[in-house]
Amino acid sequence: MSRYLQPSAELRERILTQGGYAPEENRRIYDKWFSHGPRLQFQAASLKYDLTGKVMCDIGCGYGMNLVYTQPGSYGIEVDSYAVQFARSIGLTMHSLDFMHDDISHLPKVDVVWCSALLEHVESIHIFLRRISFLLKPNGLLFIYVPTIPLIPALRHVTGLKRFTTGYLYSDHINAFTPSTLRFFCERAGYETAEVSPFMPGVLGAFNHVPLLNRLVDGCTYVGRRIPDWEYPEHATRRVASSGVGFEYKASFVDTGLLASSRQETPVESD
Repeated sequence: MSRYLQPSAELRERILTQGGYAPEENRRIYDKWFSHGPRLQFQAASLKYDLTGKVMCDIGCGYGMNLVYTQPGSYGIEVDSYAVQFARSIGLTMHSLDFMHDDISHLPKVDVVWCSALLEHVESIHIFLRRISFLLKPNGLLFIYVPTIPLIPALRHVTGLKRFTTGYLYSDHINAFTPSTLRFFCERAGYETAEVSPFMPGVLGAFNHVPLLNRLVDGCTYVGRRIPDWEYPEHATRRVASSGVGFEYKASFVDTGLLASSRQETPVESD
């Protein structure tokens, strides 16, 4: 028996009969988004971290393809009203809002936040990651999947490899990552890294620790744990705040290193 998540006959029937659109549209949505189960990244993460046993928030959840496998209390965040209406019609809890700009203070805390193929679109990566921390319970898990810049971008010119090496170049992407930069972004936003995995599925995970090899593929999954009472590094100009952006600038600060340097370089005039 396969350990991977697959739609049950009950789920298929619910979507086809209770979906909020015409029968042919319900079937189209089921065939495209539900019939094969969740995508590989979610499947692999679920096997390792038991996502189906946790309460989850899926940011950018589409029609709810992952949420149908999670625990009661889970919910999705989505800006596409068409997808929201459909997901609600099959019994999923959906919040129709712009996660970057709308108020999220009313949203329940969860065990897991899942965010796939979204961070490459947002205007401010750091603010986005800081806002996620407000949704997570102490020590809650963050999962982020992004396309990445491959080690050898020129491979896109090789017949058959273009689709595996150019995901980061899609026209609506404004951010690009490598495994190392993805990790840095998340750690500087208050998360303790559990793994950074281009090769999360199965035995291929061993290649994550081989230098350069982890950049041969286009895509990477970050897994991190929210650090309770996290704060910015000692000399940072920001500090954690419960504002909409997750931080505030200190009222005043002095770059003591720069000040000392300027004092040394300023000539002293003699009388």
